[in-house]
Amino acid sequence: MATAVITAGLAMTAAQAGPAPVDGSGPPSFIEHFDAPLDPSFWYVSDGYRNGTYMNCAFNQNNVTVANGMLSIELDDTPYAGQNYSCASIQTTQNYGYGTYETRMRVDRASGTNQSLFTYTGPSHGDPWHEIDFEVLGKDTTEVEPNAWVNGVAAGGGPVALGVDNDVEFVDYAFIWEPDRLRFFTDGRLVRTYTDPAQVPSYTQRIIAMTWGTETLNDWMGPFEYPGQPVVTEYDYIAYTKLGDPCPFPGSMACGVEAPTSSFVDEFDSLDTSRWFVSDGWASGAAYNCTWDAGQVSTTGGALELTFVEQPTGDRAYACAEVQHRKPLGYGTYEVRAQAVENSGVVSSLATYVPASDAGPAEGINLARLLGVDTTRVRYATSRYNQAMTTGSATLDVPSDAAYHDYGMVWSPDRLDFYVDGALTWSVTDPAKIPVRDAKLFLNIWGSETTSSMGAFVPPTGPLTMRVDRVAYTAPGDECQFTGSIACSP
Repeated sequence: MATAVITAGLAMTAAQAGPAPVDGSGPPSFIEHFDAPLDPSFWYVSDGYRNGTYMNCAFNQNNVTVANGMLSIELDDTPYAGQNYSCASIQTTQNYGYGTYETRMRVDRASGTNQSLFTYTGPSHGDPWHEIDFEVLGKDTTEVEPNAWVNGVAAGGGPVALGVDNDVEFVDYAFIWEPDRLRFFTDGRLVRTYTDPAQVPSYTQRIIAMTWGTETLNDWMGPFEYPGQPVVTEYDYIAYTKLGDPCPFPGSMACGVEAPTSSFVDEFDSLDTSRWFVSDGWASGAAYNCTWDAGQVSTTGGALELTFVEQPTGDRAYACAEVQHRKPLGYGTYEVRAQAVENSGVVSSLATYVPASDAGPAEGINLARLLGVDTTRVRYATSRYNQAMTTGSATLDVPSDAAYHDYGMVWSPDRLDFYVDGALTWSVTDPAKIPVRDAKLFLNIWGSETTSSMGAFVPPTGPLTMRVDRVAYTAPGDECQFTGSIACSP
């Protein structure tokens, strides 16, 4: 199942279409920042109909708003055009072809709803049915369904994990459509690729943003459950860059997805939220006895502070803290100067992780796993399919909770070296045990009452605060960025 079922009503703006341009013809590139009312010559706002009987709502132009640089489209319980609910959609008035399509979008969690950015043409436009989709189903806002349709046949592949909750955090979605390839990205991470000509559309299409609900497609979208308030999808921007046009804005996928990740040093004079995402409002699994709480993340005196505290949060008895680098990082030198905590059942962790997708299995590296039950050692590990591939450890001259230590690793395709305070402490030289996928960097503190390696959980007598003085990433070939960096070594 995919967006295909929702496109019947698009005949409202039908126009002659043709094969996707490969010679530079067609409409120009654009970036819509939603800082002014929608231009009716550019955007058509659907109103007064629905796309089929499977929809339990009718498109209502009043459910489309632009304010404060944001497009909001919503589903609510306003009866309209013979339906019990109102929903919303906008689409371009022209068809677009090969190039890069991008949006930054946030959705609402609500079973039985579909929130999307997609492109479409079909019989109502005088064309075969061709379509490219990004759909987030409200039943699970931690995943997205990328898909394509060619002559009415879905390429498929199912949902992929986002690594964040799109109900909490905006996600950058992009697809790059070329004559012989279609690639999908979330937050800069490649999650799906189609290269079979039977899976790569070849007709120009309208660009569409849509939110809708159903009470009949339960197997796909879950049972419809109106949450008692409007289901709102927010779009910070929508952009199209014609194939071959120059990079339109910093961070755009049209700027070249093969470009190396930029090196950086962050000394936490403040928290740069354009670099770091603060986890908030969910727990990462049953093993965790705490819920991520943004209130436990702060910067003080040039240090990032992550706190674990007894405080009922969500459905857990404790609140914990996590930040994650917004963009995936790859091979290179990673350095974190941190001070951990002492408390059995609590861990201070510095790690990379990327969830499973079409691009490969879940992979991760424990740059430093600092157990509160034994602060005299640092643990290392690499993992694939969420299973350890290899593990190691090293002794600390001074306990991890008593002083800052510089934890580092140098990651390359054939070698993974781990350091403490500039000294090499452990290496992995078997390429089969070295992750290969770009991954986000996570810094966190959390507790568990079921993870035996962390020791028996002991309720802390007060807040436990992990401190991070500096994080640095140096891309392969870049110059070292500060005195004492392991990237300065030959």
